[in-house]
Amino acid sequence: MAPLAAVLLSATATTSRAQGRDSVATLPAVEVVGSVLAPVVSAAGSGVPARSAVLGADELRVWQPRHLGEALAAQPGVSLYDDLGSPYKTTLVTRGFTASPVVGLPQGVSVLLDGVPVNEPDAGQVNFDLLPLAHVRRVEVLSGTASLLGPYSLGGAVNLVTRRGEGSDWGEIEVAGGSRERYAAQAAAAGEARGWQYFAGGGYEREAGWRQLTSARLGSALLNVGRFGPSAGLGLQAFAATSYAETAGSLPASTYAVRPDSNLSAGDFEDLRQLHLAVTGYRTFGGGRGSFTLYHRRHRAERFNVNQVNDPDVRGFADNRTVGALADWRTVRAAGPGALGLRVGGGGSASRSGIRILAERLDPGLTTDVASPIRKLDAYALADYRLGVATLSGGVRYDVVRVPFRNRLDPSRDTTSTFRRLSPRAGVSVAVARGASLYLSAGQSFRAPAVIELACADPEEPCPLPFALGDDPPLAPVVATTYEAGGRWARGGLLLSASAYRTDVRDDIFLFPYGDEDEPAGSTIDGYFGNVRRTRRAGVELAANVTLPGAHALYASYALTRATFRTGDVEIFSIREAEGGENVVEPGDRLPLVPDRTLVLGGTVMLPAAVRLGAEGRYTGRRWLRGDEANETAPLPGVWVADLRLGREFGAWAVEGIVRNLLDRRYATFGTFNLNQGAGDALERFLTPAQPRSVQLVLRRRLGADG
Repeated sequence: MAPLAAVLLSATATTSRAQGRDSVATLPAVEVVGSVLAPVVSAAGSGVPARSAVLGADELRVWQPRHLGEALAAQPGVSLYDDLGSPYKTTLVTRGFTASPVVGLPQGVSVLLDGVPVNEPDAGQVNFDLLPLAHVRRVEVLSGTASLLGPYSLGGAVNLVTRRGEGSDWGEIEVAGGSRERYAAQAAAAGEARGWQYFAGGGYEREAGWRQLTSARLGSALLNVGRFGPSAGLGLQAFAATSYAETAGSLPASTYAVRPDSNLSAGDFEDLRQLHLAVTGYRTFGGGRGSFTLYHRRHRAERFNVNQVNDPDVRGFADNRTVGALADWRTVRAAGPGALGLRVGGGGSASRSGIRILAERLDPGLTTDVASPIRKLDAYALADYRLGVATLSGGVRYDVVRVPFRNRLDPSRDTTSTFRRLSPRAGVSVAVARGASLYLSAGQSFRAPAVIELACADPEEPCPLPFALGDDPPLAPVVATTYEAGGRWARGGLLLSASAYRTDVRDDIFLFPYGDEDEPAGSTIDGYFGNVRRTRRAGVELAANVTLPGAHALYASYALTRATFRTGDVEIFSIREAEGGENVVEPGDRLPLVPDRTLVLGGTVMLPAAVRLGAEGRYTGRRWLRGDEANETAPLPGVWVADLRLGREFGAWAVEGIVRNLLDRRYATFGTFNLNQGAGDALERFLTPAQPRSVQLVLRRRLGADG
């Protein structure tokens, strides 16, 4: 919570959509709880410059996103894809790195809830459907190497700051209904009494799903209670969430062409449960402000995967428990030339991850029973110095990550991997004119290999993923070095921003193929994780927001992204090899599922009778399929998707209608390769169809003061 305000990557900020706000200037002077941006507290810039954005609560509800990924879809360089066949299980890609609920997919973006990391310890995955998006005050987006936020911040970080009671009591009730039997209800109440502030909110959602035999049910409850003053504060947070989703997976291209609503793996599901508790506090002393956070998280999951006829079905159980602590102290002093800002802090966590995997139907039995008591420690120091119109910034973070592997089926195979890394970062920002600034920064961050990657890293024992893990040779940690330059210009109702970056990645982790003697019977994914010496992400991101008289607004963003391999003659796993093909990458080959460009155009206009009309169009460029890292087959083509909304307020009441995929575009959001056992083991492209057009109607009632 408060200690993560220490990360401070927002010396230069951009905005999001038409109502986007400057992520520095709008933070209240005493707001340090939960933010990872630089609060304005009469201090020097206190930040290492990078591109950032803030989405407020009103912006988030405009398009009624199901989860965080959809809420960020209009940000420059952000794209989504769905390989599990559920709108609640999409993967977010930014600057060529991913944050995903898919276990086993390399993760490169940190996600935090009020400053507490929520990437799960077993695989670094992020379960977007377990986050309280309906009850956040704002979402803070930090692009680039967020080195001071620790592991998984290779491509940036996202922080959700939840609501808390302030001022007069207020409440809100919202109900929604829409296509495919989608129903949702949310309620919240907040206020202040005798100096104590409180917020309580909860909700339930269900959807039948547009593909055969798919559905989803989600529930959550959030409570924030505390006393927050200008010099001291103490808060308690309790959050619980559940999610049950029946998924459909990708389809052979021959089936996709005629029945995209098919489900060839009926019975797949994910059943997730989460409990999140945190205590945070801060106090002014010694010419600065000290803060702490203590937290406990528990995440339990049951997953069932129905495979093709020649492969066993797989049932997996995961139980992650984490306790952690964060502490921070920073100076608070007057801004101006010669002002020096200092910040120091650190933290640690102890996690216990347990994984049990069973094969069913064919050769049934327990194949995996492992535990990993993970330990993490970190310390950081930051400084910035105001020199005329320029602010010089620098910081360093040191991490130690210890990942033991305990094999309950064969204790003789127990092992331990320990990773240590010093991650520096430095930059300069310059105010070149009124409302205009430029910045330049460079820094490093690293990601320790996840338990599932370490447990399947032996080329002599390829894993028929995801149901065989063992003690394997240690992998090297992933290290990313980012160079970034950018600027922003604000004048009247116009805000422009631009950034250019290059991230050189050392020892990226990919899945390597089995040897000929280990070729699987069927279409299982047999392979092992290993390091690719060099990859790179580079690009340009542009954003513009215009606020016009009469409550009209326009926004646009554009991103050009080049995510490439820089090491050649490396063979990456692909089922295409089952038909005698190869997947050997060379320098310049594109990483899969990273679009070459994205473009967003949108806006809102106020019509007569206080009716607000909104429209948004998003273009996602071509993407190479997973399993074609060598770029030898046709990529997924680029596609435009448009959304439309219409809303009106009637005093305390509000009603709005939202149409997604307005033109009912039919396209594939994800692609890979596999053997179609229903067609004689024919090698085919396997595609996940995107959601067709859907309609949603929302009714909202405010109670008491405006929340």
